[in-house]
Amino acid sequence: MSARLACAVVLASLALASVPAHANKIPPIQAVGVDERVGTQLPLATPFTAAGQGPVTLGTYVDGTRPVLLVLAYARCTMLCSLVLRGVVEVARKMALVAGRDYQLVLVGLDSHETIDEASRKQAALLADLDRHDDRASWPYLIGTRAGIDAVADALGFRYAWDPRTEQYAHPAVIFALTPDGKVSRYLHGLQFDPGEVTTALTDAAAGKVITTEASAILRCFRFDPASRTVGARAEKVLQIGAAGIFAMLVTSIAGLIVWERRRARRARDA
Repeated sequence: MSARLACAVVLASLALASVPAHANKIPPIQAVGVDERVGTQLPLATPFTAAGQGPVTLGTYVDGTRPVLLVLAYARCTMLCSLVLRGVVEVARKMALVAGRDYQLVLVGLDSHETIDEASRKQAALLADLDRHDDRASWPYLIGTRAGIDAVADALGFRYAWDPRTEQYAHPAVIFALTPDGKVSRYLHGLQFDPGEVTTALTDAAAGKVITTEASAILRCFRFDPASRTVGARAEKVLQIGAAGIFAMLVTSIAGLIVWERRRARRARDA
């Protein structure tokens, strides 16, 4: 076998070996989702630490007079959290209702390892986007223990999970309108929020109404890895097509080299 042909065979072997064995595996986050529990009372006595303020409870920001717009996110999230928070900032800027006056914005951090410094920096960035800058009370950022975070998440029916492959929490894209006494009034799903819809949700919450979402498109947080069966199937299909294409190209190249080698050997014998 000539050196060129041997090289081609080695390249083919390496190309086939480079196709990931786990390409068709789906991340272990199938439990992620939302179980809507409208009317459920949130655990207001749950202790947290508010960035720039100190020890508080969730009930500190549920004063019985204003509705609450609650967000679950965390500073280290590089994908879905940033998009959800951007959507919250945009809708808060567009609404006639004013955060801190007409309703209370609250962010509960999902990551129990998040530090005060991380929370403070993220809060400062959010407040700057909202043109509220040093007004920390208008959008408090709460960090807590895993037990405290899970108590709030469980009451909301907010199911999330740690994905070790991406080192991110997988979670739904949803925010929550709460009544002034801390009951779940409505779920607002998605990454972008209509000002009219959020205004209505807060107005209904202020009146103590509870609204069930008829249909919800739940997005999951992921970084380049499939986070649902649909995305996983598509990724797998792309990998299969790519691998098949590479293999076909290599087979064609090897066949060409074999034909060339035989012709060269025949010419050498005839000479």
